[in-house]
Amino acid sequence: MAHKCTSRGCEFSLPDTYPLDKCPWHMVPGRGPVKIAAALAVAAAGLGGGLAYKKYKTYLHEKQLRKERKERRQRDASASEQEQKARAIRNGAAPKSRKPPRKRKRVSKPAA
Repeated sequence: MAHKCTSRGCEFSLPDTYPLDKCPWHMVPGRGPVKIAAALAVAAAGLGGGLAYKKYKTYLHEKQLRKERKERRQRDASASEQEQKARAIRNGAAPKSRKPPRKRKRVSKPAA
């Protein structure tokens, strides 16, 4: 006899051989196309649905870690740049001007 998904409000019937308590849709986190793709992967895996779910969760976790590392690197880079500017001012070095110095105008001498 088939069993039903254990998620509240879900009446999806699952086969007896399906090892998970929830249907593929309620098993995977996320929204939109990513959730659809993950649910299809879990459904296609059938008995290996638990393994597919674990791999998907690992992928999402690693993706989040990469994003956080990238943000941290950007913050550190901007903080070190500001620190270098502050250190240069404290050491008495004038902030460097990026504009080249102006050339002096030549005064023409009156003809005598």
